[in-house]
Amino acid sequence: MKAPKKLKARKCYGHLGGRLGELLFERLVELGWFQPEEGKATVYEITEKGRQELGRLGVKLE
Repeated sequence: MKAPKKLKARKCYGHLGGRLGELLFERLVELGWFQPEEGKATVYEITEKGRQELGRLGVKLE
């Protein structure tokens, strides 16, 4: 059996990047934790659901 391909991530200027960061963000959008900011295609904002769920995971949002 072939070993699964490793997902790569990198930290750049305090952000999670790489394929892992991309997949994670896509899933958070699917879950409704983030949504596109009105009128902007590449800017996202955290939703109330996202705030609640991230809080449950221990992520502190200022």
